[in-house]
Amino acid sequence: MTNVIRFKVNYFTRLGQELYISGSTEPLGNWDETKATKLTYCDNGDWETLIQFPSTSNNKVDYKYFVMDTNGEKIWESGSNRSFNLNDLNSNYIHEFRDTYQSPTSAENTYLNSSFFREVLFGRENPTQYSLIKQTQADKVIIHFQVKATYVPPNHSIYIVGSNTQLGNWRTDRAVKLSDEIYPIWKVDLEFSKDQLPFSYKYIIADKIKSVVHWEYGNDRWFTASTTHATEYSSTTNEDRDFFFNDGEFKDSQLLRSAGVAVPIFSLRSKQGLGIGEFNDLHQLIDWSHQSGLHMIQILPINDTTVYYTWRDSYPYSSVSVYALHPIYIHIDSITKDSKILAQVNEHREKLNKLTTVDYEAVMNLKSKLLREIYAQEKKSLDSNKEFNQFVKESEDWIRAYALYSVLRDTYKSGDFNEWPVYSTISSQDIEKESQPTGKYYDDMRYYYFVQFHLHNQLLAASKYASDKRIGLKGDLPIGVNRVSVDAWQSPHLFRMNMSTGAPPDAFADDGQNWGFPTYNWEVMKKDGYAWWRSRLGQMSKYFHAFRIDHILGFFRIWEIPTTCVTGLLGKFNPSLPLWRSELQNNGLWDIDRLTQPYIRYHTLRELFGEYADSVATKFLNESSDNRFNLKPEYATERLIEKNLNEEEAMYKSGLFKLVQNVSLLADPEDENRFYPRIDITKTSNFNELSDDIKTILHRLYISYYYERQEELWAQVALQRLPLIKGCTKMLVCGEDLGMVPKCVEPVLQDLGILGLRIQRMPSDSNKDFYHPNEYSYLTVNTTSSHDMSTLRGWWEEDRARSQVFYNKILGMFGDAPYFCEPYVSEAVITQHLHSQSMISIFPLQDWFGISSEYGSRDPKEEKINEPSNPMHYWRYRMHINLEALVNDHDFSKNIQRLILSSNRNLD
Repeated sequence: MTNVIRFKVNYFTRLGQELYISGSTEPLGNWDETKATKLTYCDNGDWETLIQFPSTSNNKVDYKYFVMDTNGEKIWESGSNRSFNLNDLNSNYIHEFRDTYQSPTSAENTYLNSSFFREVLFGRENPTQYSLIKQTQADKVIIHFQVKATYVPPNHSIYIVGSNTQLGNWRTDRAVKLSDEIYPIWKVDLEFSKDQLPFSYKYIIADKIKSVVHWEYGNDRWFTASTTHATEYSSTTNEDRDFFFNDGEFKDSQLLRSAGVAVPIFSLRSKQGLGIGEFNDLHQLIDWSHQSGLHMIQILPINDTTVYYTWRDSYPYSSVSVYALHPIYIHIDSITKDSKILAQVNEHREKLNKLTTVDYEAVMNLKSKLLREIYAQEKKSLDSNKEFNQFVKESEDWIRAYALYSVLRDTYKSGDFNEWPVYSTISSQDIEKESQPTGKYYDDMRYYYFVQFHLHNQLLAASKYASDKRIGLKGDLPIGVNRVSVDAWQSPHLFRMNMSTGAPPDAFADDGQNWGFPTYNWEVMKKDGYAWWRSRLGQMSKYFHAFRIDHILGFFRIWEIPTTCVTGLLGKFNPSLPLWRSELQNNGLWDIDRLTQPYIRYHTLRELFGEYADSVATKFLNESSDNRFNLKPEYATERLIEKNLNEEEAMYKSGLFKLVQNVSLLADPEDENRFYPRIDITKTSNFNELSDDIKTILHRLYISYYYERQEELWAQVALQRLPLIKGCTKMLVCGEDLGMVPKCVEPVLQDLGILGLRIQRMPSDSNKDFYHPNEYSYLTVNTTSSHDMSTLRGWWEEDRARSQVFYNKILGMFGDAPYFCEPYVSEAVITQHLHSQSMISIFPLQDWFGISSEYGSRDPKEEKINEPSNPMHYWRYRMHINLEALVNDHDFSKNIQRLILSSNRNLD
C-alpha cells in the first residue's frame, strides 16, 4: 500500500530563499540534504509538496524542514524532529500535514522542556487517552488537532472551541477536551461535515467544569480547505479528507513566576536528626514549603568531601567524588531495627541536637561507627538483595572506583593518593581486579556500596516526595573537584593538575579566591564528547529538577592560578588573548623583567614591615647591585613562603605575599612569548613607580586585556560548552554569574535559556550601588543573599551608611533607617523581589525568618554560612528551631503565603 501526503507549512522567507523537507525515509532523502525535497511556494507564506510513501518494515517517519539560503547555507528549523507512523494513515486518502514552522528556539521554549516544569509543576496524573480516527464517511473530513502546551495546572486541561457546532459555536461550556497522553503535546481527532467548513477556532485552558477559562492570545486560527491539488496522484479517488494540524505552541503571554527557599541540608534541625540535617529531614522542609506556597528548595552540594577526617571536610564544594553522596546525611534509624544501635543513636541524639551549630567531627565519627556495625550485621544478606545488587550494577561505572579510593583513604588516613604506598595511580584493570570477590579490599569496598545504596534511596524518596507536592529540588554543581578526588585519581588527563581554579578580587575577597581545584582540560574532554560531564549531570538528574552552576563564568573563562600560589591575585583568565611579547615591544615596553619580577626597594620594605624592614631584608631577601632586592629562592612564591615560615616568622607572611604579588605582568609558564596584566595593577608599586608614559601604555593594555579584547572569544567558548551542559539533562539550568562579569555573559545565557542570578547588593554594573528588582528580566533567579554573604539582617548592621541609602532610595522609605533590620524592612525587601519579573525568587531560610519578630531574633552573625575570604572556614550553621515547630506554625506559613499571593507567584 502507498500513502500520499501533502506537506504544507507557513514560513515567510527572504528574497531568494527556498524551503526543503528532509527525513528518515527514502522518499524524504534519508536525511541526506542533497536529496531533500523542495517545497513549492503558493501564497501568503504557504509552501507545500506532495510525497508518496510506500509501505516499509519501519513505518515510523521522522522529518524536518530547512531553509536554503541564497549563499547555499542550510538553516534547519529548531526543536525536536517531527514524526508520524504510516500505520496511522488510511491509504485511501490523501493526507495533508499542516505544520507550524519551528523558528529558532526561544529561551521560553527551552526552559519549558525542563523536568521542573514538565514533571514537577505541571506533571499529569491519569492522562486522558488519545483516540485515533482513521476513517470517516464520504461526506466528512477528519482533522487531527495537535498543540503543545506546558503551562497547564494539574487540575486543568487544554480544550478547543470554535465557530461551528462541533466546536461549540464559541461556547466554552461546549469546548472539546484534548488528550494529554503525550503531554506536553495535546491531541484530539474530530470529524466535520462539509457544511461546517471553513471555520475558525482557538485553544483554551480550563478546569474540569470550565468555570475558569484562560484563552490563548492572538488572532483566531482558521481551517480552509486546500485550493491546490497534485495531479501526479490523481488516481486517488477521494479528495483530501485527512488533515493533521500541527498547531505549534499554545499562544500564551503569561510568564510563570514562583518562589522558593535556600538552605543547606546540614543546617536543617529536627527531633529525629543526629546533630545535623539529613536527607530524611527534607520531607518536613517540603511540608513547610508546600503549606507556605513555595515551589522550589535549593540546597548546597551534598557529595562526599572526606579527605582530612576533620572539620575541614565540612567544605561542601570540595568533593572527592562528583557521584558519591556524603555519608553524614544518612538517617541511621531508617536502615536498622537493632535495639542496641538505636540505643546508641538515642544516647547521642539529645546531646548533639542541643548544640547551636554542627559538630562535624562528632557527627561523622558517630555515624561511621554505627554504619560499620550495621553493615557487619547486614552484609551476609546483601547477595540476595535484588535492589542492592541492581543499584551496584547500575552504578558500577563510578562506585567501584569511589569505594576503592575510600578504602585506601581509610587505610592510610589521608585522601591524598600521591602519598599512598600502593595505587597512587590507578587503572581500570586495577579497579576491576579489586572489585572481584577475590580482591584484597572487596569486603571493605562493599561497605561503601552499602552506604551509598541507602543514601541513594533516602534522597530519591525525598525527591519523589517533593515532586508529588509540586516542589522542585534544586541542586548545586560545583565548578571544580578536589585535586585529590576520585575523579582526579581515576582520570587525571581530564584536568590541568598544575593549575588551580579561583576568582579575581571581588566583593567577597580583596585578594581574590584560590579554591585549589585543578582546572579542566577541555580539549581532552572534547575527544569523547564530554562523557564525564554527561555522566555527572545524569547522576544529578536522578534527584534534582533544577540545578545551579556554581561560578558559571568559568564556562566562559576560568581564573587560572599556578599551584605555586595561595591567594588568587596572580591568576589569569583561561582561555584569553594574551599580550604578546611583540605587542609589548611595539608599544615600547622592552624591559620585560622589570615588569614580571617582584619590584622590591628598601622603601617598599619600610612601608610593609616598618621597624622590621632590616630584619626581613636579611632573612628573606638578597640585595642586588641596582639597589633592589630579590626574594631568596626558598621564599620566591606564596606557597614556599607558607611552607617555610616558622611559627615566629608567621607575622611576616602577609607582607611577604605582597612582595611576591608586586608585579605588573605575569609570564606564561607554558609560552615565553605570552604575558598577562596582573589584576589590580594600579595597586602595585611595580606599576606606580614606572614613568608616566610607560604607565599610560601599560594601563591601556590592561583595559584591553580585561574589558575589550576577550568578549568575542569568551562568547564562542561558552557557546561550545554550555549547550552541552544544557542538552544532556532535563533539569532547569541556572547559573551563578556573580563577580567580574563580562558583557557577553547575559546575552549568551539569555539565548540559551539559562537563568542568571541577581543579588540586589551585587550589581554587575560598577556604577550602581544596588539593583532594583524591577530591573530584572524574566530569565533570572533573584535572591536577597547567598551562602557566601551575610544574611539580609546581618548586612543591615554591617554598613550603616549603605543600609541608610538603601532604606531611602531602594525601599522609598523616609527618615532614618532603623538600627536593626526590623521585620517590616525584611518584608519590604522580599516583597520587592517577589513583584519582580524574575522567573524564580529564592530566599535563604534565614531571610524568610527575618519577616518574623520571633524567628528573626537570633544574632545574624550566627546565621552566616560561609566566609569566602577564609579558605579554612568551618561550615556549620544550623537553624535555631526544629522543623517540627516550623511545620506547625501555620501563622508563619500564612504570612509567607500572603506575600506570594499578592505578587501573583502562587501556582495553585
